[in-house]
Amino acid sequence: MQTQQKYDVVILGAGIGGSMLAAILAKHGVKVLILEAESHPRFTIGEATTPDTNFRLKLLSLKYGIPEIMNLSAFHQLRDTVSPASGVKRAFSFLYQRKDQALNAKETHQYPTLAPPMGPDCHLFRQDTDAYMLAVAVQYGADVRQQTRIADIDLPGDGVRLTSVRGEVFEGSYLVDATGFKSATADKLNLRDDLTRHRTNSRAIFTHMVGVRHYDNMMQPVRKHGLLYPLSQSTLHHVFPGGWCWVIPFNNHRESTNPLCSVGLVLNREIHPESGKDPETEFREYIAQFPEMEQQFRNAKAVRNWVSTGRLQYGAKNISGPRYCLLSHAAGFVDPLFSSGLVLTTAMVDLLSKQLIACVKSNDFSEKKFVHIDNFFQSSIRNFDEVVASSFVSFRDFELWDAWFRVWVVALLLGTCLNANLYLKYLETGDLSILDWCEEEPYTGVLGLQFKPFRALYDKALAEMDAVRDGHRDPKDAARAIRGMMKSLSYLPDYFKWHAMESRTTPAFTVSGITRMYFWYRLFAPAEVKKVLFDWSPFTAYRYVLSMLWENWRLSRRRSRGFARDTFKAWNQDYAVVNPSIAKSTQG
Repeated sequence: MQTQQKYDVVILGAGIGGSMLAAILAKHGVKVLILEAESHPRFTIGEATTPDTNFRLKLLSLKYGIPEIMNLSAFHQLRDTVSPASGVKRAFSFLYQRKDQALNAKETHQYPTLAPPMGPDCHLFRQDTDAYMLAVAVQYGADVRQQTRIADIDLPGDGVRLTSVRGEVFEGSYLVDATGFKSATADKLNLRDDLTRHRTNSRAIFTHMVGVRHYDNMMQPVRKHGLLYPLSQSTLHHVFPGGWCWVIPFNNHRESTNPLCSVGLVLNREIHPESGKDPETEFREYIAQFPEMEQQFRNAKAVRNWVSTGRLQYGAKNISGPRYCLLSHAAGFVDPLFSSGLVLTTAMVDLLSKQLIACVKSNDFSEKKFVHIDNFFQSSIRNFDEVVASSFVSFRDFELWDAWFRVWVVALLLGTCLNANLYLKYLETGDLSILDWCEEEPYTGVLGLQFKPFRALYDKALAEMDAVRDGHRDPKDAARAIRGMMKSLSYLPDYFKWHAMESRTTPAFTVSGITRMYFWYRLFAPAEVKKVLFDWSPFTAYRYVLSMLWENWRLSRRRSRGFARDTFKAWNQDYAVVNPSIAKSTQG
């Protein structure tokens, strides 16, 4: 068939990452084509955001002038502008389950996400959020072809040429593969790497269900467990020796329009290899070992076919080359634990957007310009692999899990504070150059691991976990050593008491909680810590909080007036309300 219009960038895959990238590129004058093998709406796993993802989305929105990306960064904005079918995530919650025993209320942990207006985080109902982001990309000028499966990819060196199963030919200067494990580009170029380099070795069984009980209706009252947020308003993790189970409800707020709950069981393949059993049968058999888990799912029914995977881990020897780059989920994956997928996708979209905009302007797509993106991804996926694999090691003993949980919390807290510092510093100054600091240490990387004081602690804690894994260290001795590392840290508030086992959650990050933490850092932290974590005026944050409270009040008033008006009157001028950014881009 005849070659169609030639594009600057062709993106394979219309998921949230590919669509965000397309929207940014199109906004900045790049001719973009998205090719999608299926069509929206579609089922996708990877539904929970993190506080770090939250701020990365905000920064991405500001940096590239795409306000719609901001709508994905916090629950209330998501509910109001995208879909009330998504759920709210006010915390990460972890319950340590023992075989044939009721849950011990003191063997629970929680890490709060941000309170409004910076948060809370979201349980994204991906069929809605992905379709929304694709529509945004099209509004900014990207072309899209759905139900277009690619049969062949040709990379002659001066561009890309893709042929569909129907014989259609698409050409571009550069290819971004934003698909997933079954990446056509990775297959074509034999990019998949040796699985033995991955520490984590897990598999999963998952689906969407109705009838999953909210755990708060089952467990002991809050005075027993002492956690800050309802478990049903968190991403709930049941952890046990050999694996963990996720519960991500979409029906956990009053305005929800969605009865579904995302459910998955993740198992260590070294302990629980593939059994060949029917996925639902295997799921039911595993949870039956834990009385309260069995109770939570007793009357639940799947609304989709169950999926049972082989090994979840995969990677790429290199993610970029002559005229191509793999986006994060095409490049590699570790495990759903700690919701790492979306934060890595957002970070990769940022790096790739900036580089591609520059390459299109200069007409120079040489490989060396993408090496830093390859290095970022490989180091990030290695860090996530270390964190997750060590978590599987820790699940064998509650005290060890308790200690490693503390390492992860500090890592996520620092990663969040680093990105929050950039966001609030920008709000304070209006200086767009601040948004480029993410390319400099310690803002590069994920989980705050480029912050050198913490990196030193992390490496010591990881060595303890490796010693336990290799049988050279008693789990309880390692746990005591790791908790001891949490004493008197210059970059962690001492009132967290994070070295003590009885402290199983940090304080909530409400206005009062953030204010207390801000002044601890300003008064007690070393200058170099304050500079990178809390280098903004408290009045910047307070102005933002007040402005968002005012905006929320206006939104409520507008809804009430609109409802009353429509009760008595037919004609209105609501059609005149247009998103200025979209209007400008479509008219330009």
